[in-house]
Amino acid sequence: MILEARGVCAGYRDVGIVHDVSFELESGEVLCLLGPNGVGKTTLFKSLLGFIPFSAGGLYVDGRAVDHRRRKETALLIGYVPQVHEPPFPFVVIDVVVMGSIARTDAFAGPGRDAFDEADELLELLGIAYLRNRVYTEISGGERQMVLIARALMQNPSFLMMDEPTSSLDFGNQMRVLAQICALAHRGVGIIMTSHFPDHAFLCCDKAAVMSRTSPFRVADVGDIVCEETLEEAYGIPVKVASLDVPEHPDGTVTTCVPLLKTKAHPCPCGEEGLFGVDGRVR
Repeated sequence: MILEARGVCAGYRDVGIVHDVSFELESGEVLCLLGPNGVGKTTLFKSLLGFIPFSAGGLYVDGRAVDHRRRKETALLIGYVPQVHEPPFPFVVIDVVVMGSIARTDAFAGPGRDAFDEADELLELLGIAYLRNRVYTEISGGERQMVLIARALMQNPSFLMMDEPTSSLDFGNQMRVLAQICALAHRGVGIIMTSHFPDHAFLCCDKAAVMSRTSPFRVADVGDIVCEETLEEAYGIPVKVASLDVPEHPDGTVTTCVPLLKTKAHPCPCGEEGLFGVDGRVR
């Protein structure tokens, strides 16, 4: 299957935030959306998910417009993992996961035994079966993120949209979530994720896109987008993209992004004032 955004524009009231966004994503591919705060990444997600209307353009799956499909049909195509989720009641984890099956049940029908069995399989697959009977509001942020992924997978979606899935997670939990994203892609799920860490694109993505205040939307292979020139233009800081020899890695090398900030031993290439100007603002 192919998910395609064509000339998408969106915003709030009369204020345009997203301008002329186009891309294609095939099943099994991972697209990482990068860009500084305030450029419209979340607004783009909201428009693609139908939370706010397009002012122009549209979203298509295999050539058919998503907004021409029934809402239930769309839910079976596209799943969503939010950045933050606070349930109104202290549900146990297994119930939170089973809620994802609502898109596949008939109106006024509750989940059956099969739904709970499937939820147990997903918890096992994601390595969090030990959380089954824990209260969702009492588990860690990384564990919650895994539970939300399981809930979204209960829809059996062809594509998954993940809004900053590693936000507020420690280093270990970030890597565990990225590992699961890779595993889902291998199972044929197409994934669009946003991230504030360009390195994440190298770790688990096939394509990357950058939204910035000064340049049009761009999408290409990760190596063509996550480069020094593009990152410096988007984030306004000097960056070095380097390849490191790591024999333990399957590819033998690892590519990483290094921000060239001022340290005690080495001045910042931004100048004597460093990254911050005399007025204290980021340059």
